[in-house]
Amino acid sequence: MILYFTATGNSQYAAEKIAAATNDRLFDMGRAVRRGEFTVRLEKDEPLGFVFPVFAWTLPGIVELFLRKMELIGYAGQYVYGVFTCGESSGHTGAALAAALKERGVNLNFAATLVMPDNYIIWSSLPPKERLERILDAADGQLRSIIAAVAGRDNKPPAGGRPEMMCLPLEPAEGERVKLHVTDKCVACGLCRAICPMGCIRQSGKEKPVWEGLCTQCLACLHRCPAGAIEWGRETLGKARYGNPRVRLAESYEE
Repeated sequence: MILYFTATGNSQYAAEKIAAATNDRLFDMGRAVRRGEFTVRLEKDEPLGFVFPVFAWTLPGIVELFLRKMELIGYAGQYVYGVFTCGESSGHTGAALAAALKERGVNLNFAATLVMPDNYIIWSSLPPKERLERILDAADGQLRSIIAAVAGRDNKPPAGGRPEMMCLPLEPAEGERVKLHVTDKCVACGLCRAICPMGCIRQSGKEKPVWEGLCTQCLACLHRCPAGAIEWGRETLGKARYGNPRVRLAESYEE
């Protein structure tokens, strides 16, 4: 079983490719958190994979939340691996995942970094479309190597990477720390509310969305808004948005 979290499609693309090549099942951690479904049932000899993006060189807050609440049934030493999508370096992510799993009595056997387009546009901007395509093409080559390693049950525990003290965890934020807001371009379509994995967006009818509660800063709402109406303060003004063009994302996490 492959447990994945995605906001703009990079990690979903990787998870789907691995699942197709290894005849494995997929489990969406974003949907699970939104719906409060934390039970994971492994079959005998079924590997357990984790595929998700790197947030500031470590685990996304929503993945940490899922791991804390996960009820893992059927684990008896099966092969466990992690694949981390990021713009450059996965830093402390492998070590952090290994530590979180160890607390649950689970051993991480293999970890790999998959370079994909960096889309945390609060800190930076997207590269030109031509470069995005080159990054995605190169990622396919990396994926083939990762799939071969997973299929062969390679044993490559994560290295330490960037020291933990140098990581800047994007912990779930709330209140004034959440700088997401809508502009006059908002048409109140409700997509942002429907796809928020944390369920922290309040919106109904023709009302404009309001962010309340915990936000994991995945920026799915910002990147996927069809009207381009969502901004993070002034940091994202005028910047291009991103969605992996090679995957189809869920249109709602709501029941």
